[in-house]
Amino acid sequence: MNEWVQYLRVERGLRAATCEAYARDMAPFIGEALTRTALEAKLALLSKMQEWQTITLARKLASLRSLLRYLYDFGYLSEDWSNFWENPRFWRKVPTYLTPEEVRQLLDNYPTERRHGWRNKLLLELLYGSGLRVSEACALTLEDIDASQQMLMIRGKGGKVRWVPYGRSVEAALQAYLPLRTASPNKRESNYLLLSQKGGALTRVQAFMIVREAAHLTGLGRPISPHALRHSYATHLLLAGMDIAYLQRLLGHASLTTTQHYLQILPEELSQVVLRFHPRAREALK
Repeated sequence: MNEWVQYLRVERGLRAATCEAYARDMAPFIGEALTRTALEAKLALLSKMQEWQTITLARKLASLRSLLRYLYDFGYLSEDWSNFWENPRFWRKVPTYLTPEEVRQLLDNYPTERRHGWRNKLLLELLYGSGLRVSEACALTLEDIDASQQMLMIRGKGGKVRWVPYGRSVEAALQAYLPLRTASPNKRESNYLLLSQKGGALTRVQAFMIVREAAHLTGLGRPISPHALRHSYATHLLLAGMDIAYLQRLLGHASLTTTQHYLQILPEELSQVVLRFHPRAREALK
């Protein structure tokens, strides 16, 4: 088990948190007989005892497949069992996202005069304006910013690097925040862009709390997460007519299937897209 986790971390380049989650998924199987019958019985028992949702079971199976594939590839198993179990089918929820009006309310009304106000405003702008994952925003360094091209170098999942553009709103927040960052008495010798109160990198938990508080301060009327802003970025680009393959590259998705998840938009909005872009639909309105 330890060899497998080390392999995921070093050879596959997975994040430490991801490797820990894989190890937790497989911890109940330690000590079990390594047979397909025993593994299947253990899965059924755990699923029944813990009342796993379908999506949770699918994640556990993904972890198990990864371990079994490793055991086969490195000679611990004489045959590959990784594809023995089928993934349970489930319907994904439509991602939570904000309307353009709600985004304007959140970003335009955020009180930057508050303590760390411009840092928080920049975080919000990065999550929506460039579609970053919260971990990617927190990991940004000063060296990752190409101001001349208005591009960000993002280190995503699996250590993959991609370049993402940013627009005028992010640029304005950067110009307002960077002088304050430089003048901060608490900043350490840190190159992270978004600094915590102690001068280190902003954490994911802190970022979550900032977004949640921002929704309250601007009167949004419902709690949101950092990922809701990323969802909004993707959904609004799709509704504006962006090719889904381009969106996949911007979001850093390894599979187009993940990006297609954003196609599950509300029927009314999809109707408006058809009316706006389809020539025969426009003619019918005349």
